[in-house]
Amino acid sequence: MIKTYETYCFASAPDWSKVPVGKIDCFQWECDGFSRPESSFQMCFVKNDGIFVKMHSSENNLRTTCSGRDGNVWEDSCLEFFFSPEKDAGYLNTEMNPCGAFLTQVGKGRENRRFLKELTHVTPLVKSYYDKSGWGVELFIPCNLFNDAFGISFSAAPGEYKGNFYKCGDKTEAPHYGSFSPMRKELTLGFHDPEYFATITVKEDVTEND
Repeated sequence: MIKTYETYCFASAPDWSKVPVGKIDCFQWECDGFSRPESSFQMCFVKNDGIFVKMHSSENNLRTTCSGRDGNVWEDSCLEFFFSPEKDAGYLNTEMNPCGAFLTQVGKGRENRRFLKELTHVTPLVKSYYDKSGWGVELFIPCNLFNDAFGISFSAAPGEYKGNFYKCGDKTEAPHYGSFSPMRKELTLGFHDPEYFATITVKEDVTEND
């Protein structure tokens, strides 16, 4: 069943105390030796600025082989955010490891995806960190990145969008494939399956006007 994540659009800096925490707790395609690391996320908009995302995992025995941009990050300990800024526009996948290395691509499906750096000089801002319970990433995707890469006018305004949040590690000690909204049982498309993306409902933070 497709899930819905409801969050807020702020006029200025995010107030993370108001942003709901989503759980990445749907695990699929499990084989021998799998794991299910407890993982979560928060996401919100700042109007005319961009998308802010925080993700965290309690994963142990981390794999961190990628250090540059657009390597095989999904084979490492990895947190991922897929987002479609507009219906039928395609989606951006941002995949990040504990070193802050990331991969970003644009397209409408699993095949024929293009690296974001081929479409725009604007890049996501990725900050990774470790804490006593695991590791995490903080991600910012500016509006003009979507404008350049998708040829649309994106202002991070309230509305209904599609996307999903993932935790994976293809070549970790205990491979795993977790998602917020569950994927289809077949592995054919993997996470690149827009039909199974969650609905992301972004509401205006009216308390800022009180």
